[in-house]
Amino acid sequence: MEDLLNKFPIEDTDELYHLINKLKYISQSYTQHVDSVTSDLIDKDFLDEIRNVVMCGSARVYFGKTLRNLKIVIRDDTGLRDHELFLEYQSPRKIVVTKAKLPYSPEQSREYKCLEEVIDTFKKCINDLERYFYELEQIDQFCTIMEPINASFKDDYRRILLDPRTWLHVEVTPEGLATNIHLVGQSVSWHNKLQTGLLKWDHDKNIVDNVMSIFDLSSFPQPATMCSQNVVPGDEVEDAIVCGICLCAELPDVPGVPQPLCQNTTCGVYYHRNCLYQWLVACAGSRPPAFGVANGTCPTCLQPITCSEKDS
Repeated sequence: MEDLLNKFPIEDTDELYHLINKLKYISQSYTQHVDSVTSDLIDKDFLDEIRNVVMCGSARVYFGKTLRNLKIVIRDDTGLRDHELFLEYQSPRKIVVTKAKLPYSPEQSREYKCLEEVIDTFKKCINDLERYFYELEQIDQFCTIMEPINASFKDDYRRILLDPRTWLHVEVTPEGLATNIHLVGQSVSWHNKLQTGLLKWDHDKNIVDNVMSIFDLSSFPQPATMCSQNVVPGDEVEDAIVCGICLCAELPDVPGVPQPLCQNTTCGVYYHRNCLYQWLVACAGSRPPAFGVANGTCPTCLQPITCSEKDS
């Protein structure tokens, strides 16, 4: 639907009047005679709302595959970022948000009486998230992000590559503060640096600067790539990390990528958390583990290993 939304801009003022007049005619005429199309149409008052929004320039508006589906694009007060909201007109004075590339807030689950109410509410939310956006942009720019795949402002966490066996999990609060910082993977040296560095965390610095200071980094490592003398320049293929159990990099019903979950630093095998958890449960006779933590041995190196049902 998003591709279709981008095909129908209604920003030009002259074209807008022509479009609104035509839509008014449709809404007044066809809905009286053709029941099959009424679900795709909207009322005259809502068309006037759309016209007023475009005229005053408070947001850019796009129609979707039906007149009831809209995308509005709101620019924040810095003028640096555009934020997309996807809306559905359900009935007069009833508009709902179907999708927003923003961290979840209660405003995304309520109903709105008019388009201006949606824009005013989310413009305030967006401007309140300025520090949040800044911190995520800094992390995405300077760090090597392992998860989430195709990270956006909707994702309030990042997993940063420290070395091939260790990632740093960082969550960012709406106020732009770092929280729930922990390692994914086992490394005594990284663990000791993290524990010591967290006590010296400088809240006057951004998250990236603090991470670089904690781990004594001048730059962040890049993921390894496959290189071969037979590879044509420009056709290099990234060496995708695959799960040692399902042998896949991504699964359609399992979010995330394989992680270095084995505590044996010489193992070198990655697993989807869900795959490893199910493996350990099956090896234990399919009995549900206590407190959601499965214990057993690594499928590859046979060293002791634990895995929680949910990500920590």
